[in-house]
Amino acid sequence: MSGARTAPPTGAEALSPTKRALLELMRSRRAAGGGVVVLRDGEPGAGDPLVLVHPIGGGVFCYAELGRRLPPGRAVWAIAADGLLDGAGPEPTLAELARHYRELLASEGLRTPAAVAGWSFGGVVAHEMARQWSAGTDRPAPPVVLIDSAPWPEEAGAWTPAETLRAFVEDLLGWSGTEGHPALTASTWELPAVDALASTVSQLRLNGRDLGLSPADLHVKYRVFERATRVMRAHRPARHTGPVTMIRAADSPADPEPWAALADGPDLAVVTVPGDHFGVLRDPVVRRVAATLAAI
Repeated sequence: MSGARTAPPTGAEALSPTKRALLELMRSRRAAGGGVVVLRDGEPGAGDPLVLVHPIGGGVFCYAELGRRLPPGRAVWAIAADGLLDGAGPEPTLAELARHYRELLASEGLRTPAAVAGWSFGGVVAHEMARQWSAGTDRPAPPVVLIDSAPWPEEAGAWTPAETLRAFVEDLLGWSGTEGHPALTASTWELPAVDALASTVSQLRLNGRDLGLSPADLHVKYRVFERATRVMRAHRPARHTGPVTMIRAADSPADPEPWAALADGPDLAVVTVPGDHFGVLRDPVVRRVAATLAAI
């Protein structure tokens, strides 16, 4: 493969949600500019790779433990946000983003993957990618696995800047394993984004919650989150004829019904696992997620 990047070694330290790992993630993603990341090479004859699409934050480090828990043999690729989502150009639609990611995979020689999956926002993009494959090729659409994903509710409006900032910080703290944010004051979210994120870093450090990310690093991630939020809100998933599986966390509000209503062919398969939205990609629940993906 010419342009695909190989992920750094995933030892125990790299896989734990520590501030060092978060900092390495931020630096590596910014340096590489996003795109196709090889989480694991496949063995000869193992077939097409499994593809994982980034969540709303744009990075793919969240899939490190999942990639490690999948059975050996099949390659595991991931797609990290690149200039289309984190650049200064025109904001894409989610359909355009899905098409772009399909083109990235095609440039690496992959027509269709063994399956396409994504956590949260990544599942919504994966669903659209599979729908486009089914409409644009003579091959069957790959199976889709929605990892605790839900489309933006039609009745919900756009977030205010303050709501977006708060959701971004909650998302970052949630997937990094930091529970809650009692140190953050309500007035933080009313500040301009740069100032709010600098205040967030300071308040967390004062309370012993240093994520190892500078305000500048946080602002890069926030720009991706903010743009992806708007892209997701404007998207209305279309009907899809291929197989879809939803892995739903028992304590998550993600509802299978919107996906079931879009199934045009095989019924939606729902696999419920313990825990919440962030726990699905951590031990021990991630082993259940890996087993579900391996069986598809």
